[in-house]
Amino acid sequence: MGKYIPPEERTEAQIRADLAEDFARWDHLSKEGCSDPFWPDGVNMNLVRNHIIYHYQLLREKIEQPVQLSLFDTGMDLSGERPVPPKVPDNYMVPGGKYPDRLCTRNGWKITHSMEVTA
Repeated sequence: MGKYIPPEERTEAQIRADLAEDFARWDHLSKEGCSDPFWPDGVNMNLVRNHIIYHYQLLREKIEQPVQLSLFDTGMDLSGERPVPPKVPDNYMVPGGKYPDRLCTRNGWKITHSMEVTA
């Protein structure tokens, strides 16, 4: 990990790299779960989802800045970007993950293996 760069000083390429890392992390969590001994997979997946939303917000702000690099530069369009992952229940555990039953008897969590959010 390199030197900390404040969000307002990050380049578009750096923000896109952060997004790629966030999506890779979310994909990993959704397939294999995590090994966090105190929190279900859903809490960690929603945390990474919030990071993705934050990085998309930074990217939009960076792209909307009026910097014209060429005569034909029309700016970037985010319509082709990967959609934000769905919100999952906080007590969700990946059923086929490495540690699917690690919280079944801890901390009072009522674990679910369904990704559907109930109100």
